[in-house]
Amino acid sequence: MKNLYLLVILLTPLFVSAQFTFSGAVADESGKAMPFATVALLNPADSTLAFFGITNDNGRFEVRKVKNGNYLLQVSYVGYTTWYHQLEVRKTTDFGLIILKARVIDLKETSIAGERIPLSIRNDTVEYNSSAFKTRPDAVAEDLLKKLPGVEVDRSGNIKAMGEDVKQVLVDGKEFFSSDPQVATKNLPADAISKVQVYDKKSEDAELTGIEDESRDKTINLLLKDGRRQAWLGELSAGAAPGNYYDISLKAYRFTAKNQFATLGMINNINKPGFSFRDYIDFNGGLQAMHGGGMRISFNTGDMPLNFGQTIEGLVTSGAGGINYSYQYGKNSRLFMSYLGNGSDKEIRKDIDNTNFTQTGSFTTSEIQNHNNRAFAHKLTFGMKDKTDTARTIMFNGNAGLTDGSDLVNDYAVARLSNDVVNILKTDASAGRDELSAGGILTGLFKGNELFKLFNLSLNGNWRSSASTDDRTTINTLPLIPASDHRHNIRESENQQVNGGITASTLIRLNRQWYVNPKISTDYSRGSFSRKLKNLAQSEEPIDSLSPSITQQYMHLKPSIALRFSSKKTKASAGIELLTANTSNTLRDSTEVNDNYRKLLPFFNWEYNYRAGRRVGVEYSASLQEPDITLLVPVVNNTDPQYLIYGNRNLKAETRHDLFANWMLFDQFSQTSLFTRIGGSITMDKIGYNRTIGEGLVQTDRLVNTGNEFSTNADVEFTTPLRFAGVNINVELFAELSRGEGLVNNESSATSNFRRTASLSFINRKTDHWVVEAGGELTLNTSTLTIGETITSRYINFNGFSNIEFNPSVKWQFSIAASVDRYTSQSFSNDLTIPMLTATAGYTFLKNNRGLLMLTGRDLLNKNTGISRLSQFNFISETRSNIIRRYIMLSFTYKLSPAKNNDRIDVKVK
Repeated sequence: MKNLYLLVILLTPLFVSAQFTFSGAVADESGKAMPFATVALLNPADSTLAFFGITNDNGRFEVRKVKNGNYLLQVSYVGYTTWYHQLEVRKTTDFGLIILKARVIDLKETSIAGERIPLSIRNDTVEYNSSAFKTRPDAVAEDLLKKLPGVEVDRSGNIKAMGEDVKQVLVDGKEFFSSDPQVATKNLPADAISKVQVYDKKSEDAELTGIEDESRDKTINLLLKDGRRQAWLGELSAGAAPGNYYDISLKAYRFTAKNQFATLGMINNINKPGFSFRDYIDFNGGLQAMHGGGMRISFNTGDMPLNFGQTIEGLVTSGAGGINYSYQYGKNSRLFMSYLGNGSDKEIRKDIDNTNFTQTGSFTTSEIQNHNNRAFAHKLTFGMKDKTDTARTIMFNGNAGLTDGSDLVNDYAVARLSNDVVNILKTDASAGRDELSAGGILTGLFKGNELFKLFNLSLNGNWRSSASTDDRTTINTLPLIPASDHRHNIRESENQQVNGGITASTLIRLNRQWYVNPKISTDYSRGSFSRKLKNLAQSEEPIDSLSPSITQQYMHLKPSIALRFSSKKTKASAGIELLTANTSNTLRDSTEVNDNYRKLLPFFNWEYNYRAGRRVGVEYSASLQEPDITLLVPVVNNTDPQYLIYGNRNLKAETRHDLFANWMLFDQFSQTSLFTRIGGSITMDKIGYNRTIGEGLVQTDRLVNTGNEFSTNADVEFTTPLRFAGVNINVELFAELSRGEGLVNNESSATSNFRRTASLSFINRKTDHWVVEAGGELTLNTSTLTIGETITSRYINFNGFSNIEFNPSVKWQFSIAASVDRYTSQSFSNDLTIPMLTATAGYTFLKNNRGLLMLTGRDLLNKNTGISRLSQFNFISETRSNIIRRYIMLSFTYKLSPAKNNDRIDVKVK
């Protein structure tokens, strides 16, 4: 890793030459200073952006670290004639005052031909001209975004703009295929994009009434070029590698003024999960299938499994395909439909080592798991948004889904006490699960009069039905007794859930800035769960005592009132909700368990924008979560004879309180951003375990309300250019402390987790041919278990990475990426270092650069390892899994539309 950092240092002189400062001022014809005017130094050869600056409140600009050379100086401001001047930079220069003239608008002319303004600011929208930023012929939208000032894209594809997380990516103002922003940014070709707009999208309420609230999403809108809207966009790609590895994908899109059509398809066996993590969950039959069908409940956020290295375990063959269509029948009014189908076949082997703690000591379990998991999922979403009448907005969103999964299991587990084998469990099982679901929400927003500004009415309903079968043979041996238990059980489970609700609210104006927001809502839920257990060694009839059937229902009535304040700089709301709940559950024909209660749930939001790019805010909310019906079943679930679970019909709902404060700064003049957030949460009546360790080290968990848990965290992220080195630097510090309670052998136990993470990264994007990125992240974890005595476990993870891209010409591209993961711990068997090295070489050919030939070598050192470590409740665990290793793949990509280079524009300079 030291060699990689040394390489980065040695390469730095390639990006640094003689550098100077270019400054000046901009005013209108009356001499009034013009803030937020864009000053750009363009490359004369192709008019792409070389350097830029923005004038401050006094109309002054300063462009630092300008390399010596010839440039085309461009100064622009919305509503004014763009100013051009050819210049040569050889020393630090103050250009003086630049006067912009107001543009005479010709109503018959809608655009100015031949003008390329790299960046402009229109009210709250920053707009980039994509042709002013160089990208490769095969680049996608994500590559273009990386070039834009004020926009950051991390290695996982997550996007920040003006220091804030981007929540939506639109194409021509419409959602693209999925609500996941990365579907658009990783698939749309960059050369099809004309402009990129970045803005805060207001809520539907605010758009209809013009009264701003604190609800908004940082949004990127990709505007397509006129000549590409009617044409088919996309590509077909196919790759193969020795060892029968393959990767095939198809992407096709077409846009018109009223229609948007997209289709995506892929199949591979190189552990590429699909379009997004959300889709990957569907590939594997949902979250329940990913957790093996078992029931796990964490005590607090910090007790969630701490996955070191975001690798995909096992050997996975994945396939997915879908279509999306939307029709715009009026301004901001459209119908849409989307279908996505997924499938996967996963072969996985795991070696799991656990250390379990009790008041009298500890014991260990070692497990070998061999699973073959297959899953298919189909999801249909559809809906409409109608804004044909400016006085109202009607929205409907519906969905339907079908999942089908199966799992072949071969497990071998051994429990040891003081090195003596106490329990041996061998399991062979065949499990299957399918689910049907449907739901929707209908919302109507109606603009009112001077007093009642808005009426809001929404209806929602959802239905879900699932069934599963588990055919399991277990041989449980207790060598110290000695004894053996052989079972062949079949479990058939059914779960149905239906819920719905209605919400009505209005917004009453008190004066120009103060409003009252009364609301009333109600929701109803009814569910049923049944399980039939047959022991084929005894009879083919279900065992009544182990075959429960339970129903659950609850109704909530939630009137609330809030006082709202809205001005140009400040948005605030404070209120309280009175929740009245009626709940009940019935086990077969037994007595009904009822619980009726009331809770006051306050909420508060305050946000102050004290300057452009400066914002401070505080948010507090309280919420309630009813227990899932499967947690109420009091009859033992003995699927795993070493791990028995009992539900509890008397579980109370969890009440959660969240309080956070944040401060955000983004300086568009220096491109510096600072984001800080601090806060925490308290969960009352947290649902957890009362765990007992019995004969043969069999663990029995009974669900109970364990009391309160809390977590608190702080996050600071800072990004700024290091102008002397020509790179951007990103620093992030994160800390989280959490604590939860439980019972072990009927005695109180407390678990605390303290996690600290520090990351540092550098990237240069100022050169046409080289991109160098390097950085590292260090995470320290300290988990403390108080169980008679205090037991502390510590483990450290370090990840370092370095990426180098070299594009010597339009035709050729090369890259090399290296990383190292280092796991150290006093609580696990040994330290572990995992180095990874990936290299690519690409050549663009065919007419209009339609073809791309790519050679990719992954895990060239053949050291990839699947490992995860966690600390949870009264145990620590280490899991090692099989994972895809080294391969070298040759792939060919053919673009459905020609890739065009940035066109040069000719500008007449006075």
